[in-house]
Amino acid sequence: MLDIFVKGGPVMYALLACSIVSVAVIIERFWYLWRQRQPADELFEEVRETLAEGKVLEALQLAQQSDHPVANMLAEAIAHYDEGQEAIKESVERVGQEQVALLERGLPALDTIVTIAPLLGLLGTVTGIIKAFNVLGALQGVDDPFALSVGIAEALITTATGLTIAIPTLVFHRFLSSMVDGIVAQMNEKAEEILAMLAEAKGGK
Repeated sequence: MLDIFVKGGPVMYALLACSIVSVAVIIERFWYLWRQRQPADELFEEVRETLAEGKVLEALQLAQQSDHPVANMLAEAIAHYDEGQEAIKESVERVGQEQVALLERGLPALDTIVTIAPLLGLLGTVTGIIKAFNVLGALQGVDDPFALSVGIAEALITTATGLTIAIPTLVFHRFLSSMVDGIVAQMNEKAEEILAMLAEAKGGK
């Protein structure tokens, strides 16, 4: 493996960096999003019952015990409990946008790697072909097949490596994006329920 890496030339170091970043982001995002995708229905009902009993502070503490996006939106709404419905809605939307940004963190990096890894592979192909032609020009023929094969090997290895990095990264990027979309859909659904729940709780006072 090390021999193949060396034969790939200097472009392989950039591709190695891309692969390390890709694997690190994929593992971190999958772990983070897997925890966030769990439904917050149980917490939601606990907070609803607590608010119905008029225990606003206790409901806030319940919401703050979780780092789920819906729980953060819920906590922000309860923190503005005594304000008007429009102010509560704006605070929930603001926190929702912040939570979406946290969910999508790292995905632009994967998108960038999907784009640049094949380009780096192409760059390695060009430099490898240039080396091969330089050998041909210097030898005025193919008297030394090994010297010629060095440039060809660099061209093929970098191309294959770039695609090997880009293809799985693209697959995981799409998969992680679908997880984010699912969580955001849950957040949008719960945002309306949060506003209705607070209006109901305040109306019952």
